[in-house]
This record gives sequence, structure tokens and C-alpha cells, in this order.
Amino acid sequence: MADNSIHVVVADDHPLIRVAVESALDTVPALVHVGSAADSTELITLLDAHPCDVLVTDFAMPGGAHGDGLPLLQMLRERYPELQIVVFTGLDQAAIVQALFEAGISHILSKADDVSHIAAAVMAAHVGRRYLSPSIAPLLPSRGTQRPTLALSPREREVLTLFVAGWSVNAIAEKLDRRKQTVSTQKVNGMAKLGIERDADLFKYAVELGLSATAP
Repeated sequence: MADNSIHVVVADDHPLIRVAVESALDTVPALVHVGSAADSTELITLLDAHPCDVLVTDFAMPGGAHGDGLPLLQMLRERYPELQIVVFTGLDQAAIVQALFEAGISHILSKADDVSHIAAAVMAAHVGRRYLSPSIAPLLPSRGTQRPTLALSPREREVLTLFVAGWSVNAIAEKLDRRKQTVSTQKVNGMAKLGIERDADLFKYAVELGLSATAP
């Protein structure tokens, strides 16, 4: 008889969240919990030892040797091409959700939504069907919308990267030999494209938005 079980690994740096996800998986007999990890180091060790069908992982999970956020997800997609990934996150920012979607992650859950979505998302991921929990779906442009997503110009990205690295608008203008007004406009336009309204959020989500590299 064919084994129709779906083998699932869980990754989250908060023990209570891991327990909640594991309990949600246990409600569906077809879902087999293979193991759990608290950071990227444990996750890679676990996946290397126990191949699985679906990974349910937090997005921001610091402390591991392989990082977290988009770089970790991209590594996982390259290292385990058959692995389906469900991202379970508390970072309900439009720019981050759109960046995940553009990176090929189409199963995204908000921690603000009911845990019943976890099992549903795992089953959807296993058959290659997109799944977005209720708080996540509105953060993505509707199909046919022409609004660019993370379409920063090179100069906008340059300005924002310097800004999150601690440079003031005046200092950036002097460094790049541009007018202060030009730099300010590029900063405002770049943030608008990212769906970020406040400087505090730009700093908070810099890593997830790919703006934390060494400043130019």
C-alpha cells in the first residue's frame, strides 16, 4: 500500500510556537512530524539527516550558522529543491510578503491568524497549490496589478542602503555628490516602493528587504 503521509519539519526559535505548530500538525493523521529545529544550524542538520516533504519555518530566526530570512530560504531552495516551504511569520509587512512571493515562496502564514491554517497550508504546499492566510493575502497585489514590487532603481537602493547603515541624508548627498533634495526624493520613492512608511520600519526590516549589505 502506498504511503500517503506528508513528512513535515518545523523550525522556530520560540519553544511555545514550535509546540503550537506541532500540535496543529497532529490534528491531521496524514501529517507526520519528523522533527523540530530552533535555528538554521539545527534545521540544516535535521534536513540532511531526515529528508521531508514540507518545512514549516519562521522567517526571522537569528542565531544559526546559516542565517535567517531570505538568504536562508534561498539556500534551502537550492540545497533541497524538492522541499516545499511554508513560512510562518509575525512580520506582516507588505514589502516582506512581496519579497517572499518573488523569491518563490507561495505558502505564507501570519502568526496573527488561527493555527488551523498550518495543516491546510502544509497540504496545499504538498500538492503545489498556493496558500496565504487571511492576514497575508491582502498584502500581495492582486493579479493583473501593474504596481512594481521591490523595483528599486540602483540609485534608490544605494541611498536606502547607506541610510540604514547610519548615514544622514546630508552625508549621503555629499558622499554621492548629489543634491540633498535629490537624495531625499530617492529615499522617499524607494520607501514607497517597499511599502515602508516610517524610518523605524526601514531599519527594523532592513535585513529582510536586502538593505543590510555593506554600504557602497
